[in-house]
Amino acid sequence: MLITIISKIFGFLRDIIISYYYGASNVSDAYLISQTIPSVIFGFIIAGLTAGFIPIYTSILKNQKENDANDFMNNIITILLIICTVIIAIVFPFAETVVKLFATGFEGETLQLAIRLSKISILAIYFTGVMTIYSGFLQVKDRYLIPALIGLPFNILVIASIILSKKIDIIVLSIGFVVATASQLFILVPFTRQKGYKYQFKLDIKDNNIVNLFNMALPVMLGLSVNQINTLVDRTLASNIVIGGISSLNYASKLTGFIQGIFVMSIVTVLYPKISRMMVDKNTTGIKAVLKKSILGIMIIVFTSNSRDYGIIKTFILYFIW
Repeated sequence: MLITIISKIFGFLRDIIISYYYGASNVSDAYLISQTIPSVIFGFIIAGLTAGFIPIYTSILKNQKENDANDFMNNIITILLIICTVIIAIVFPFAETVVKLFATGFEGETLQLAIRLSKISILAIYFTGVMTIYSGFLQVKDRYLIPALIGLPFNILVIASIILSKKIDIIVLSIGFVVATASQLFILVPFTRQKGYKYQFKLDIKDNNIVNLFNMALPVMLGLSVNQINTLVDRTLASNIVIGGISSLNYASKLTGFIQGIFVMSIVTVLYPKISRMMVDKNTTGIKAVLKKSILGIMIIVFTSNSRDYGIIKTFILYFIW
């Protein structure tokens, strides 16, 4: 949680710097849309697969051999890379249509800039997909620190690209975003190898574990797609209201989601693999106890952090005393 707080502070600094250099302008709007496109198109897919990956990998690890679990992981990564390639192959030739779908109010220079930035930013999904699976793998292995740390170099590299873009070219914004995303994956690779995993090509879409994965992922994908549509509608409307509307909406969203991003997601990240292992062991009593404790902890954090009488530091102390 402490590492997440530090990472979020750097993320907040990143948003401050983009607002300092570009404010709520057509440039910041185009940049944010170029980041929104891959996250909306690909985000619900990877979230669904990740939700299914951890419990299925845990089950294979317990009931079969570690090699079988690693084969399952190889299969997922190969399928993800194929999905990424298909998405990019669609977005590149129809970039203008895709941008207009996300921001109907864009036209002229803003539209052309958004198209240029989006064609580069979409490449980040290759790294995002694999990085998310690698993070889930390390969490199953009880390594939470490294997946939490990767946000730091990401934010630092994005901040550097924002500053350089002002001196060199605006296109550096998207290049920096892709490089920053790739850095997260490269940091995880040596730690996954340390835990006994190295990617090898494997493709078998008829594998029972893959079928089970997609059956588990589908409800998650459908649920998250509603949120993605909500984001799409919000930013489309904002692009029609005023120049800089998307940027203003984004800054406000970051502020309102600050507490949840720091505390709630930190607890959930640790909680999910533990519950998955208990499910495999059919430890119903343990699941109930962990859920009860975690829900109470989240309630204490959210309520006290929104109270005038408690700051973040007091909340942090209160939680650990509790």
